[in-house]
Amino acid sequence: MIEERLEELAGLYVLEALNPAEKREFEAALQRDAELRALVDSLRGVRDAVAGAVPPAEPSPRLKQRLMAEVSLRNRPASPEPRRQSPGGWLAFWLPWGMAAASVALAINLYVQKGELNRQVSQLDQLADSLRNTTNSLQQAVASLNETNRMDGLRIALLGTLLSDSPKSVAVSLWDNRQQAGVFMVQNLKPLPADRDYQLWVIDPQYPSPVSAGVFQVDGHGNVRFQFKAVKAIGAADKFAVTMEPKGGLPAPTMTNLVLVGG
Repeated sequence: MIEERLEELAGLYVLEALNPAEKREFEAALQRDAELRALVDSLRGVRDAVAGAVPPAEPSPRLKQRLMAEVSLRNRPASPEPRRQSPGGWLAFWLPWGMAAASVALAINLYVQKGELNRQVSQLDQLADSLRNTTNSLQQAVASLNETNRMDGLRIALLGTLLSDSPKSVAVSLWDNRQQAGVFMVQNLKPLPADRDYQLWVIDPQYPSPVSAGVFQVDGHGNVRFQFKAVKAIGAADKFAVTMEPKGGLPAPTMTNLVLVGG
């Protein structure tokens, strides 16, 4: 991102309004920064387009006479009465560059506003991605959390479905080993009859069989979010699994009824 001071200098640079020291400093920064060079090129385009939009005026004979009179008066004492400029002549020459300067200033302001707007849009996009109920957004959230140092000690697992009649089912398990507690979220899992429950399991290599982490039901849309704890102390949550079991669950999983698994 371009520094605010360099953005201001860029507008003065394209208008050739920098002093020698500022120009040297700015051109040194220009050589190092490709984004700054792109901004200067854009501002030059604005300057040239606006300056060229006002047709140059041909100086009138009267203006020529006034200019010659000004030259002849340089060696004479100053007149006590102020001389008035010809608005038509001077305005015709300086109007294009005055408009160009104003347009460059406007372009810089819009550039800064665009950068801030882009940053806000980026933040909103990240928030929207974390809230979308799709497999793709969940995978992105898992990858992002796994790469964040603040999540050290948190085990995050994406569980995929093994059911042919629920191909869109997906779940995420977040396990905090220090707190010995976790949060489980699932989407698009088919509801069960009243005499059956889904049961969550934590697979820890230190135990010969999966450790129960409780039973749950999904709502009418196949979604649920709940906090859970395992019935035994977990050393390393290697994987997570979900099975369909009789109401209330079982001490060991019925592997033929495996629904979701992942790690």
